[in-house]
Formats: sequence, structure tokens, C-alpha cells
Amino acid sequence: MNTKQKLLCGLLPAALFAAPAADLPTPAGFEFSSGVPALDQAYQKARQTIAGDVKDGDFLAGENWAQVWTRDTSYSVDMACALLHPDVSKKTLLGLREEVTGVGECWYQDKCGHFAGWPNLTDAIVGATGAWSLYLVTGDRELLRPVYARTVNSLKRAERDAFFKEVGLFGGCSTFMESNSGYPKAYAMKGPMIAKTKALSTNLLYYRGYLVAARLAQLLGEDAAPWQAKADALKAAINQRLWLPKQGYYAYYLDAAGQLEERMEGCGEAFAILYGVADAEKAQSILKKTPTAPCGFPCLWPQFPEWINIKEKKHTAEYYHNGMIWPFVQGYWAWAASQMKDVAVFGRELEALVKLSQKATTFMEFYFPENGEPGGSPRQLWSASGFLSMIYHGLFGMDFVEKGINFAPVVPAHLDKLTLANVKYRGSVLAIEVTGHGTQLASFELDGKAAQAFFPADLTGPHQIKIRMAAP
Repeated sequence: MNTKQKLLCGLLPAALFAAPAADLPTPAGFEFSSGVPALDQAYQKARQTIAGDVKDGDFLAGENWAQVWTRDTSYSVDMACALLHPDVSKKTLLGLREEVTGVGECWYQDKCGHFAGWPNLTDAIVGATGAWSLYLVTGDRELLRPVYARTVNSLKRAERDAFFKEVGLFGGCSTFMESNSGYPKAYAMKGPMIAKTKALSTNLLYYRGYLVAARLAQLLGEDAAPWQAKADALKAAINQRLWLPKQGYYAYYLDAAGQLEERMEGCGEAFAILYGVADAEKAQSILKKTPTAPCGFPCLWPQFPEWINIKEKKHTAEYYHNGMIWPFVQGYWAWAASQMKDVAVFGRELEALVKLSQKATTFMEFYFPENGEPGGSPRQLWSASGFLSMIYHGLFGMDFVEKGINFAPVVPAHLDKLTLANVKYRGSVLAIEVTGHGTQLASFELDGKAAQAFFPADLTGPHQIKIRMAAP
């Protein structure tokens, strides 16, 4: 990237960020400080954006999407909202259900104007991802039975599809990219054609769904083996049919004729790393070789030339998913980079999204890849959640597991001291401090005593965690 692009997109050291946005009221708790005004104010803006999307105890998708969506909610809960708003997360997720003839209660399938709903869109299984994250954060066993039943029914619903039985991959649109602009023009307004494609991200969501079903079965005393076996088979099919060895990342989708669309898909590349479908060698290749855009990690790249109409911007359908930068996709990409301890990729996306957040008074739905101009709906729930994921999962390295929280911070060199106060986690309230930078821990203290980099879920009351990174 040349100097002009860096100036245009704001990918400069944090000290040189543009003037911060106006101060905004922020909900109590989870106070963050980095000593970098632009970063701190982006954090406040994200908290305020999410709080503004809570209505009648449910999450709305955004200002222009004043309704509940399965994928928006599930991704937001997975990235940040399970920790910030556990009660709202639970109420919203449990309400995302529909009765399917011959199957029973399934996760609700979102619908779109261009391709309609099931079986053209099949990513409702994403509900299992959000619900499992909520369980890891809260330990709420009331979730287990309804989430298990709904996830199992959703898997059975999808397994009835003839294409799945034929090639071992699930058909349907890629998760969330359900506008014409996310596919070649031949697919425009042709949902049945979309149904015959096998998208990377959607298949990875089903892999995650199988894993969730297997673990829930164990917790409920039922047989987990069939679900684990199906997860293993799907993982093998994804690697066999969608990996692009020459490019070093996964294909966007497999079409009905058996041809691969060799563009990258942002969510899918990130999920492959986060869910362990990509082994360590593949994961490193993905982070190194996946193409990106000047102002941040896009939802797909390169753009489809037939849909590029950036200058006029008259028709949203011509650019909505065509390589736009969606902050929640950035959030997952940065999370994947932090999981692999790739501080360079993680730091780039963090700085990029901080700069994009200054373009409007709230986190927007998406931003244009060449200049960072905001687009879509203001006050977008999953956009703010994607940014907060960078803070919680990246900078503080919080990994929620059934018995507590593992810590593995990934801190860019320009950040020296990070604090996160009044963190409500189960029965505890945490004060967390990280000093130094890099990815290697020099020490971890819990309440003044040296400990493993782990906080047990069964502790209660106030606790202080101090993490010192090896690089001063």
C-alpha cells in the first residue's frame, strides 16, 4: 500500500489519527482505556451503538433495520454481546425459532429481497454459534436443552437436501451476502440458482453446528458420536473441495456445475481458522495470502466487475456486498489473526476500523473499500460488536471456555498500557490490566499472585488481573 492510500484510509500510527468524534454516553461497566483517544472513543461509540439497538429486551439489527435477525444477533452475541448484554442475548436468541413441517422447531431462517429464504438461504444454523458462546460466557444451563433440540432439528432439516447427499457440502447462499452484488450477475434475482451453490461460510457454520450439537449431547447425557462423525466428514469435504492450493486460501463457493469461484470470502476465511477447519499451515497461508482492500478487510475480493458502480452509488444492489468492508467481517478476521498470534494482521484491522469509526456518529453497516466512505444503516449492531471483539478477544486475548477464561493478549507495539474495568463475568467483577506489547506473556497475576493465564468461572466477587507482555 502506498503513502497516498495510507493517508486516504487512515492506516497510520495511532498518534496520528484524525480528531476524535464527539463524546457519547456509554453504558455502565466494561470501561476501557488505552491512552489513545481515537481508540478509546471508538470503544465508547461501539458500546453506545449496541445499547441503542436494544428495544423491549431484544437486539435490533440497526437504525434502518429495526427488526430482529438471526445472523445479526448470533454474530453479535458471539463477538461481544454475550459478555455485555447476557440477558438481552438470551431473550433474543431463544425467540429466533420457527416450526418446520416434519422436523420440528428450528433456528429461524432470515429472508432477503433478492434470493428469498429457505432453501436459497440456509445459514440459520448460525444460531447455534451465538447460543454456544452465550453458554460459555454465562454457564446458563437453561440454554442447553432448547439450544440442543433446535440445533439438531436445524441440522436434520439441512441434511434432507439432495445436493448435500451428493457432494457432502450444504447448498445455499453465503452467510449474510444475500444481495445480487455478492454474486455474478447471472445469479441476480435467481434464488433457486443460489440454492445449488455450496458456500464456504455457510458450510463452516454447519461444521460449527455439528460441534455444538456434539458437545451439548455430552452435557445432556446423550450420544455425541454421530454429530462428531458428521462434523469430521464435513471438515474433510470443505478441505477437499474448497481449498485452493495455488492461491493458499479457500474458494468462495462451489457452483452447480462443480466449478469453484476463486474469489476469497471474508467470513469464510476467518471461520476456517477460528473453527479449526484450516490446520496451522493452511491458517498461516490464509493470513498471508488472502487478498484484501486498501481501507480494510472486505467481505469478498476482488470485486465482481459487473457490479461496480461506485462513483454514482445510485443503486445499493450494485455494491452492497461487492467487496464492501463490513466491520463484523473485519472483527472475525482480526479475531482469527489474534488466535494465530499474527500481530501485524490484527493491528492493521484494528487501526483501520478505528479510522472508519470516525466517519460517522455511530458504527455504520459497511464502508467503501477504496476510500472508507460509510454506507448502509447507521447504528449497526454487528459492526459495533465486531470492533469490540477486537478489544476483548484480541487486545485482552479473552477466550471463553466452559470452566473460565483463558488469556492470550495480542498487542500492537504502539500500545503500552490497556485497562478494562468493571467486567461482569458470571459471579465476578474483574479489573484487567495489560502492560507491554506483543504476543508473549512475561507474567500473569490474579489478585497479586502469580498464576496461569486463566480465570476460573467458579470464583465470585471482585478480582484483579495483571498481565505483563514480554515486549516492554
